Amino acid sequence: MTTRPELDRPAEEARYGGRLMFAQSWEDPACDISWLKLGPGSRLFAITSGADNVLDFLLEDPAEIVAADINPLQTHLAELKVAAIRVLPHASFLNLLGIRSDEDPARVYHRGVRGELSDAARAYWDGQNEAFSQGLLTQGGFERYFAILRGALRVVVGRRKMEELFTLEANQQRDFFARRWNTFAWRSFLRIGCSKWFLGNRLDPSWFAHSDGPASYGDHFAGLARHAISEIPARTNYFLAQIFLGRYVAEEFTPRYLHPAHFETLRGRVDRIRFETGDILDVFARLPSRSLDTFALSNVFEYSPASLFERTKDELARVATAGARITLRNLLAPRRLAEDDRFEVDAEEGDRLRRADRGFIYSHFEAARYAGP
Repeated sequence: MTTRPELDRPAEEARYGGRLMFAQSWEDPACDISWLKLGPGSRLFAITSGADNVLDFLLEDPAEIVAADINPLQTHLAELKVAAIRVLPHASFLNLLGIRSDEDPARVYHRGVRGELSDAARAYWDGQNEAFSQGLLTQGGFERYFAILRGALRVVVGRRKMEELFTLEANQQRDFFARRWNTFAWRSFLRIGCSKWFLGNRLDPSWFAHSDGPASYGDHFAGLARHAISEIPARTNYFLAQIFLGRYVAEEFTPRYLHPAHFETLRGRVDRIRFETGDILDVFARLPSRSLDTFALSNVFEYSPASLFERTKDELARVATAGARITLRNLLAPRRLAEDDRFEVDAEEGDRLRRADRGFIYSHFEAARYAGP
């Protein structure tokens, strides 16, 4: 792995403090799939995060997925999920993740999955019995932040209204939000709960070190929340259910990789994934030129200085095949491929996919192609 000054790449320990940050993935994979056109023969680069989307992409039958994350604990989580898919029955897999409660998840881990892990992953998960017992999918830093918000929302909005949202038809949601949800207390809550100070304190300050940011983070996220509650069908939105309820509404409204109909397909394909730990520039530097034709980049560049983004684009251009398709999200720090002539961006399609994204927390979505040097 190449090395660079601390200014360019904060140490993993300094950035995350030894914490698992994402137990789930928080980008809607349907939006990436819509643009990337994955299929047999596709060779994909993706950000590991909670590994949900990497597994969802696998259902499109790509030939290879290279998944990377700078946080080694995200790689350990991905390894756990993949090992569980290899060796567990579907019902036990759901119990391991905390979606069902028919079996003790820690016992499922120790009895069925532990022996399939690398030494590093096993050493980490051996000490996580409490995380298993509390529901693994709720135990990342991001999910714990949502749990704090959810507890306050039960007072500000009311538990009954939060449950009712997921019973509505899509055409009822806008009126429900305007008349019963969008109160002064709700708006005041977002100004505090989604403030830069609170976000940095509960998540990681480095996430906002390179963000110019809106004048008010609370107002910014209030607009995104209004769109999600009013415009995106809530009943099937498993992202919104996890935020407001801390669980899925029903097993049919979960990420595709969790559905029983896809389980054996995943079991037969998980060996196509290669997980890498390191920052994106390092991982790209290890890949052959013109080796990948699709890239799901999440909002990975927001956490780095603009100078590192520029250098990573050079490596992206080296690794990508001509015409390679790319998705890139922005949350608060603008990192845009559209400003580089080597990439062609379909702004209209990107805006459509941003508005359709059930994950809804992102403010910008780029649907891009690598046009060439």
